[in-house]
Amino acid sequence: MTATKRLNTNSVWRPDKDEVVVEHGAVATAHPIAAQVGVDVLRSGGNAVDAAIATGFCLNVIEPWNSSVAGHGQMIVHMAGEGRSVAIDYGHRAPRAATADMFRVTGQAVASNGIYEVEDQANAVGHRSVGVPGVTAGMCRAHETFGTLPLERLLEPAVHYAREGFEADPHTCLTIARNMPKLVRYGEGARVFLPDGYPPPPGARVVQRDLADTLERIGKEGRDALHRGEVAAAIDEEMRRHGGILNAQDLADYQAQVHDPVRTTYRGHELLGSPAPAGTITTLQTLNVLESFDLQGLAHGSPEHLHLFIEAARHAFADRYSYVGDPEFVAAPLDGILSNGYALEIPHSIDRESARLEEERDVQPWVAYAENPLHDPWRYDPQTRPERPATASPPSEGDCTTHFSIIDRDRNMVACTQTAVAQFGSGVVVPGTGVLLSNGMTVFNPMSGAANSIAGFKRALNNMTPLLVLRDGQPFLTVGAPGGRRIMCRMAHIISNVVDYGMSMQEAITAPSVDAAERETLVDHRIDTQTVEALARMGHNVEVVPEPFTGGGFSRPRGVMIDADNGLLRAGVQPIGPDEARGY
Repeated sequence: MTATKRLNTNSVWRPDKDEVVVEHGAVATAHPIAAQVGVDVLRSGGNAVDAAIATGFCLNVIEPWNSSVAGHGQMIVHMAGEGRSVAIDYGHRAPRAATADMFRVTGQAVASNGIYEVEDQANAVGHRSVGVPGVTAGMCRAHETFGTLPLERLLEPAVHYAREGFEADPHTCLTIARNMPKLVRYGEGARVFLPDGYPPPPGARVVQRDLADTLERIGKEGRDALHRGEVAAAIDEEMRRHGGILNAQDLADYQAQVHDPVRTTYRGHELLGSPAPAGTITTLQTLNVLESFDLQGLAHGSPEHLHLFIEAARHAFADRYSYVGDPEFVAAPLDGILSNGYALEIPHSIDRESARLEEERDVQPWVAYAENPLHDPWRYDPQTRPERPATASPPSEGDCTTHFSIIDRDRNMVACTQTAVAQFGSGVVVPGTGVLLSNGMTVFNPMSGAANSIAGFKRALNNMTPLLVLRDGQPFLTVGAPGGRRIMCRMAHIISNVVDYGMSMQEAITAPSVDAAERETLVDHRIDTQTVEALARMGHNVEVVPEPFTGGGFSRPRGVMIDADNGLLRAGVQPIGPDEARGY
């Protein structure tokens, strides 16, 4: 009998990168320059936090479309010698003058996922879209808490690449070109990034001398260099002249916050993340639900495996869009969402053979799943259920973010995610400062009455998900990613890939994944056709998505892991694009 041959009907690109394996310290980040800056700090005696500060400020310069000294972020730190872990929150806040009805909602930008369209995109571009910045305050707070090298020394690389410029690679040129309309619209950004009115050609140097001066001030003065004094006054003036609502008092009042991390466990591993209203809660809830299923007994990437993952994530996103907001402003059942009782209850509503939406394709999944009678986190939360529950929020639009993961020779760990929100943020660069202002208001719900609606000095629900993992109480791995709302499922995949399937860091990152943040279930194009067809038969509304070099596919993870067998560090990054890990 002739064996049946499996036929391939199309070519599939399957990129990968070599895993970095080193003894002392490793940095996984978005760009080779930033990775080397972090490694140089580690070599010179700095700890993981020192390296994170130098790396983060450097990325503000060489990846300006993704992060900024006036952006937002979160950092999770574990200091091995002290056995101490903290979460530093320097995330989005609205200016105090912000109100729930400050933007005129005119419709939905994409009917299938419920994102609201705002008149003139005023919440996404321009001066009214600007939120209160946090990156400089957050980095300086991290330095005050854990830094060992002088702050001025840690900013030297960023100052150098801002003043002397860095060489534009094709990715840089393409990204600037794609954002020409925004940069031209607000003038100063065009002067900096569009010399002679055009994007820089490959090999040209991108120079930001005003930003270099601001970075030098930060090195000498700390957070007050941006939040008080001349730079703050320049930001205030720019806002007043162009109808923005951020002011000098907002800048002065902003403080980065240091908290205990939120903690859950997954098959004996302790997971640490930010307690702020971010992506962390959704990733951790997905894993809490998955823990009830024996994934090791299922082939990785099989229809049965991916079906369970999608269903667990669907329930987590239903809670995210229904309940999660800044607990300083709204009653949010965050403890209930991550409770063991709730995690054990949800699996009873998951059919192992079919998706809940099989007969409900016209219903947004975060609404349909939340209607399940077993789906009520308030029953597991110590707070009193509000009499008037908030309405559901749609997912925020995709953002442009950076992430870096670091482990040093003492096995201190950092996971840090920072963002300008959209590419080049609001598009506004403050003249004389080089400071790009992020469009933090776009991650709020512009409709009133929702958990994530706008209020003065409220924190927005964001997608950042930096994570640390301990095993037997000892440092194990650090991971995170840029990628907007597609970060959360990818982080759950990576943790499961390592814990359930024994993958190394690069293997866990390279492995194809699925995403359940929107109405359609996005499926990596590398997953075979038979599996995609099986998921569709189960009732999943699947859409096959490529991962192009320019982005737009899934998120771009970066992580470092300690090999339990030999203690070596293994670092991995997204195989597509300029991401790079380095170590020594």
